[in-house]
Amino acid sequence: MLMTNSTMTFYFLLKRILFLRVYFLRIVIIAGILFTLAISVQAQDDGPARRKGSRIIDDTTKQVYGPTTSRYFYEKDVFFNREILHPLDTAINNYHRFTFVQRYNYLYQDLGNIGTASRPIFYQTPDLIGATSGFQQFDLYWNSEQVKYFNTKSPYSNVKVIIGGKGRSLTAINFSRNINPRWNFGFDYRGLFIDKQVLRTGKGDRNVKTTYYDLYTTYQSKDSTYRLFVNFRRHHYASNENGGVSVQDSSFLKSYFYANAQPFLTTAQTFERRLSIHLFQQYNLLKKGIQVYHTLDTYRQANYFFDKSLNKAYFGDVTPVDSTAVSDKANFISMRNEAGFKGNLAKLFYNGYYAIRQYNMQYKYLVPQEITVPTKSTEHYIGGRMSLFLDSIGEVNAWLEIQNNGNFRAEGSIKSKWFDASLKQLQYAPGLLYQAYRGSHNEWNNDFDPVQATQINGNLHYNSRVFTFSPGITFTRLYNYVYFKYDKNTGDPQVILPVQSSGTQVVASPEINLSLTMLRHIRLSGQGIYTELLKNEDAVLSMPKLFVNSQLSYSNIFFNGNMDMHGGVDMHWQSDYYALGYTPSIQQFYRQNTFKSPAFPIIDVFFNMKVKSGRIFVKYNNVMQAFTKSGYFPTPYFPGQRNVIDFGFDLLFYD
Repeated sequence: MLMTNSTMTFYFLLKRILFLRVYFLRIVIIAGILFTLAISVQAQDDGPARRKGSRIIDDTTKQVYGPTTSRYFYEKDVFFNREILHPLDTAINNYHRFTFVQRYNYLYQDLGNIGTASRPIFYQTPDLIGATSGFQQFDLYWNSEQVKYFNTKSPYSNVKVIIGGKGRSLTAINFSRNINPRWNFGFDYRGLFIDKQVLRTGKGDRNVKTTYYDLYTTYQSKDSTYRLFVNFRRHHYASNENGGVSVQDSSFLKSYFYANAQPFLTTAQTFERRLSIHLFQQYNLLKKGIQVYHTLDTYRQANYFFDKSLNKAYFGDVTPVDSTAVSDKANFISMRNEAGFKGNLAKLFYNGYYAIRQYNMQYKYLVPQEITVPTKSTEHYIGGRMSLFLDSIGEVNAWLEIQNNGNFRAEGSIKSKWFDASLKQLQYAPGLLYQAYRGSHNEWNNDFDPVQATQINGNLHYNSRVFTFSPGITFTRLYNYVYFKYDKNTGDPQVILPVQSSGTQVVASPEINLSLTMLRHIRLSGQGIYTELLKNEDAVLSMPKLFVNSQLSYSNIFFNGNMDMHGGVDMHWQSDYYALGYTPSIQQFYRQNTFKSPAFPIIDVFFNMKVKSGRIFVKYNNVMQAFTKSGYFPTPYFPGQRNVIDFGFDLLFYD
């Protein structure tokens, strides 16, 4: 007897839940073993326990543990001597925004599917002024997993499952517990399992498959004079690349292109592996007045591109490597040691440091003797930070860092409840990928100068019970900017090459954020950014002139506070512009002016609900496509998210 669609859906959900339950029980057993060993070690260190009398906690009739007994903090809180314990995020507002692009308010451009290569639409200053690999297309998925350190009075765990339409799913598990009041251990896991949107043959026909996990521990001595933080992180990314779909003419954009879309690539694959070990330790010489510290960071990043054959029709008739198949690889390794002093003088925090960083970039088909710019070197830094905390006004922060080759970073910011402003000025090294590369379809050897960037940002804030209003503006100036460019008229058979601009780019982006609460439960919120390229020599930059996010929602609490709900409509729209293209062979976005991504409203309908320690959501993506039978292209030739239904939930456990 054939099962109905609803029966099959229920069976799939039940199977997924049972699988996670078994997986979670295994984790709990392993954690229990670690806890038992830790308690045994502690008992040996502390000696026999002293009996202080009986105390019975009645946890059978009421919930003793909860969000207030499991709090987390960041390493930077301890570094800046801020003893801040953050409560767990149990809110349901915007809980449905689980995709990375939606979580960051569509400020990133991807390839139309969850977990694909991405880049910020508006310029962002880099985190490092020294040498980097240049492979940044998966930074969003690495940087979004900032390690949280916990202080728990009971074991804390969180299991999250997203079951998206058309084979798009996400699984996340978090666990943490205090072995004793001064020692905490935990881990995080996240898996992305995303099926293809184009020519999907069935369930499990993956476009993207990623696995991220980290292990962390924090320890402090009895008198808190010594503190230690250690974490290990690993991320493995795998993608079956389609290279985009064939677009015959402009009328094709108005058709329902998913049914008859033809991808350019069918056997190409990209992989990336990242691994890091981080250690931070500090010792108080005079409480918080004078402290010494040491930070160690090791980092590995490997990028691969495979294809069963050379696709000259797509990549061009260039074959620097004599091979019938494609097997390209680049590997980047770095290690940084930072040592310094820090402390507080009343409300002023001060810090000075020296750092040494070693790096090595290795190419599969290049040797160091063939490259103009060194791919292996040692960098030296000196720097300092300052923060002034004024409870009635806000805080002022500053950071200055100078590298031995002349690169530098100077940053300052001020924050208050009425306004905030920041200034950043940097000179930083271009990614090593831009300097030299050799693969099956690409080859170059450059000696680019450092990039210079200045960015000024300011916002005003007005907040009341029913209305918030925050206008602001961002100015960005770039010089010696390095980017990839598509140009078929260069005479070079390679049409996508790294280029350094000889001119200046100046961008002004005024912005408005506002919200209005009506009838206590109805809320209208919005964000609008207008961008003007005041100066764009060499036609380097391309951004949408108008960028809009908005939400109309209803939220309320029912059944004596036992059920929260939040439902409504999300909308995103940006004007048409020449979005950057993407080439899988070097996993890079590039400037192009042949394909204009059309303006298209992305409208989602959602419903979020919370009952006790569980949250759930249902969301219908891209409602407009159901009516217009058309879609959008966030990246040229890469169709965006189609209209599908997503469902997800998470469960929090405090004992």
